[in-house]
Formats: sequence, C-alpha cells, structure tokens
Amino acid sequence: MYSSQVKIKYFAYCRKSTEDSKRQVASINDQKSVILTLVERENLNLIGDPFTEEKSAKKPGRQVFNEMLDRIEKEEANGILCWDIDRLYRNPIDEGRLRWMLQNGIIKEIRTPYRMFYPDDAGLLMGVEGGRATDYVIRLSKNVKRAFGRKLNEGWRPGPAPVGYMNMGETGAKIIVPDPERFELIRKMWDLMLTGNYSVLRIRDIATHEWGLRTRATRKMGGKPLSMSHIYKIFSDTFYYGWYLWKDPDTGEQRLYQGMHQPMITEQEFARIQILLGKNTNPRPKKRTFPYSGLMRCGECTSSITAEEKNQLICDGCKHKFSYENKTSCPKCDIQISEMRGPKFLHYVYYHCTKKKNTACTQKSIRVKELERQYNEQLLRLKIDKDYFKLALDYLRETQMTTAEEEKAIRQSLQKAYDNCQIRINNLNKEYTSPQNENYALYSPDEFKSLKGELLKERNGIEQELKNIKHNLDRTYELSERTFNFCVYASYHFTNGDFQTKKEIFSAIGSNLTLKDGKLRIEALEPYILIENALSTIHDEISRFEPNNNGFNKRKEAAFAASIPIWLGTLEDVRTWIYENQGWFDVPVLVKILRKLS
Repeated sequence: MYSSQVKIKYFAYCRKSTEDSKRQVASINDQKSVILTLVERENLNLIGDPFTEEKSAKKPGRQVFNEMLDRIEKEEANGILCWDIDRLYRNPIDEGRLRWMLQNGIIKEIRTPYRMFYPDDAGLLMGVEGGRATDYVIRLSKNVKRAFGRKLNEGWRPGPAPVGYMNMGETGAKIIVPDPERFELIRKMWDLMLTGNYSVLRIRDIATHEWGLRTRATRKMGGKPLSMSHIYKIFSDTFYYGWYLWKDPDTGEQRLYQGMHQPMITEQEFARIQILLGKNTNPRPKKRTFPYSGLMRCGECTSSITAEEKNQLICDGCKHKFSYENKTSCPKCDIQISEMRGPKFLHYVYYHCTKKKNTACTQKSIRVKELERQYNEQLLRLKIDKDYFKLALDYLRETQMTTAEEEKAIRQSLQKAYDNCQIRINNLNKEYTSPQNENYALYSPDEFKSLKGELLKERNGIEQELKNIKHNLDRTYELSERTFNFCVYASYHFTNGDFQTKKEIFSAIGSNLTLKDGKLRIEALEPYILIENALSTIHDEISRFEPNNNGFNKRKEAAFAASIPIWLGTLEDVRTWIYENQGWFDVPVLVKILRKLS
C-alpha cells in the first residue's frame, strides 16, 4: 500500500551476535545475500551498502544501529530491509524507538523476505513481534544462567577449556579433561618459568619453534602459535592449579570456584610465578584451611591448637630470608624478585597453641611434617601383617557362620527374660486387684503405677532387643571386618590421601589428642588398644628370628603358629567390645572412613 504510493529509499541492516552464531542463525554474509536478492527481485531502491554489526541486541547502545536510525531521521532513507525483525531489536528501548518512528511515518516500511511492516502495524503486530524477540532474550538468559549454575555446582567451569585442556562429552554435559597433545607442553612451559631463568618471550619462542605448539584447530579458527598475551594469560590463570574465576550467578561478583578438573600445577608453584611476573598480590582469597586444626589441645594450658602458614624466599644475591607475600623485591638489597636468577622459595606449615587460656604458655610450634610423622607412627603400630589379617578375616567368616546358633541362644535367653517380665506384670495386676489390697494395703495407686511403669519399660527394652538381635550380630561382623581393614590401610591412605582423608583418619583412632613439648599424645579407643597390645606381643616374639639365621622360615612359621592363640583371643575381644559398644561406631565421620578404607 505504502510502497505503491511513495518510492521508498531503503537502508539494509545485518547483525549477528556470539550467542546467535552458536545457534546457527544466518551469518552476516548470508543475510546480505538474501537482502540483495530481495532488492533485485522487487526492484527496490537500496541506499548505500548494508549496515553490518556484530553485537548482541539484548541491550541498547548499538552504535551502527543508532547511526542508521539517526540518518533515517535526517530523511536520508525512509525504509529498512533486514533478514528478520529480531535482527533490529531484542530489548524494549530499541523496540520503542523503532515503533515510534514507524508509527509517525518517519519510517514508511520495514521489510523482510517474508513480511512487511507499515505505520498501521506499529501497534499490535509490532508489539507481538517485539514481545517474541524480548521474550527470547529473557528466556535465553535464564537458561544460560541455570546451565552455568549447574556446572558451577558440579565443579566444571562453563565455556571453552583453556590451552592444555579440552571439552569432552555431550552438549550441556561437557567436562574438561587434559588435552593429550598439549597438556605436557603447557606443563613444560610452567617448568621453564619456575626456574626463573627464562623470560616469557623466550618460553614462547621455545614452545613455538622447538616444540611446535599450536592452539587446537576448529572449523573456523585455531591451529596457530600462542601470542605473548595468551601466554601471559596462561601464567595468570588460576584454572591451572585447580580453581577458576567466575561470576557468582546470585551476586554478580567474581569469585573463585574449586574445579573438578585435573590441576596442572600446585598453588605454591602458581604463587611463585606471580612473583616472578612482578605481581605483588595473590588472586586467591587469603582463606586457608588446615586438616588438623581444632582436633588437638595444648598439653600445658588446654587451649586449642591452630595452624599457621609461612611463605619465605632466600635472595640469591645477599642470601637474606624474608616473607615474599606482598613484596616485589628483597628488603635488604632491593633486588627485584622477578630479576633474581635462582631464588629459593620456602613453604612451611606450623601447628601451635593459640594461648587463649594462658598467654604465658611456653609451648613452641611444631611443623606439620613432624606432626604427621608422629601420628603415622601410631598408625604403623596398628598395621596388621598380611598373615594375621588373613587369619582375622577367616575367623570373622567362621564366627559369621555360627551366628545362627549364637542368635538362637541369645534369642532364647531374651525370650525367657521377656516371659519372666510379663509374668511379673500379670502378678502385679492380680495383687493390685486382689482382696489383700483392700484399702491399698499392698500398693497405693501411685506405687502400682510406678512399679508397673518400670516393668513395662523393662519389657519394652527386651522386646526391642529381640527385634534388633540379628541386626546387631550382622553389624558386629561388618564393623569388626572394617576395623581390621582400617588397621591394614590407614597408614597408606594417611600418607597419600587428600585433605579430607587425612583429617578423617587423624580423628579416627583416638580422642583427647594433646600436643606438648613437640610430642603428640593420643588416648586410643578401646578396640585399637586391644589390637596394638596384641601386635606388640606378637612382634616381640617374631623379632627374635633374624632373616639371616638358618631355618628362618621354619622358625618364623613356628612363631606364627605359637602366636595364633594370642591373636584369636584379641579378635574375640575386639568383636565382643564392638558388639557391646556399637554406638561408638555411630559417629558419622568414623563410619565414613571405615567404609572408605574397607
């Protein structure tokens, strides 16, 4: 209608954004091709080359788009050609300006290959189309935030993996794994930087020309050497030691998340390189956790034991030792840390008394390695030889086979106690209602109520024991086996385990851990005392047989056979103690560690 009355001069507008390209929306070149075909077919008057822009339309402020509308207001054109209406706007501000210009005739027509919009359409029709485009942006934002939130909770950084890693898995459920072609090469770059003898430029030359390092090739990009800025980015990225920066979906603030991916370096190595790069701040918040804090008391003043971390550096020039945190140079000779050829970095963790209960406490600190050595000595005293462990398992299996008879005997005993209790309740009822109790000569109402309440409580307890007997016996077998498994593997897992495993094992075998004069004292729990005492007796017996003596194997076998009664007696004592004290195993941490090590 309008195009037949007025010869319209058109501006063409093509736009794409990163979000659109991932969803295979037509590229700018494709949009141009469609629009130019439309111009030729309809003999339209196109003014100049199409306006092109690579920017999201979900927020106002697109420079090219605004420039086009400004020129339309100057009457350089009065129509717009585009691939689809959502290429023009996806937010209500840009939509409002465009609809106002159309409604007032400043824009005579907006045309797409499939639809035309005239001033009469500026109300309902444009409102529907605008609502569709805006709703798409809102929903897309929510879906992206929800997907990112899920990945953050699972410990996976959203987005493409950095160099040295690769994304793997289905869309929406991708994880980050080491890139088999580049992981070791990037690690070697860190190693060169850690020596302090290579500049970033030299490392780039080695990686590019000697190792042939290139980025991962994709359909449109990649397969190129790393730029200097990219290498600086790698050396500053916390992702490589297991943490990554990401915007909190709730607060919008940047924060560090611990990743599930395999770290390439340690946090200490990362911190050292930040110093070599001349940075005086640590990007990770100064929030440190130590596995044994809060688990021990001072043996002198009973205050709690806490931990402290020290990071020091020995200057390679003047040999001065100083704390390098928040420093960029040696405080004695002023040499820049980044210029030192071979600085020696030191990292210590100490445990010491907080002195909250007595500021005059004289106890000194102890290094974490010494503390762990002493605790591991205790674990080694519990370590069971494979022959005795096998004997323990065989014994437990045999006792499990006889559980039915044991259960029957216990059940008969409990049933007899139950029947006896019921008889006493019946007799009490008869006596209370008998003529002999006239005028409450035998029992007053309060006495009867009290006596009967006690008998009912006793009967209910026996009844509950009858119900639990099989469960208790089965659980005794299960916990006994796990206890012996713990003794076999605890030392290994304490030496090689992660932060949480060390903490759980440290608190598993005893209570009232105290530290005094650099010595760790543990009040071991009963089952472990029984095992330790038995092992001590057995080891003393076997230690008399030296391996270089003639007939060692036979004599050792004889000693093993002679110690069997001691060991079997210990097994029965442990099993009995566990049966009588099953509540001790209800501590969640202990049950967890027993299951983990079994």
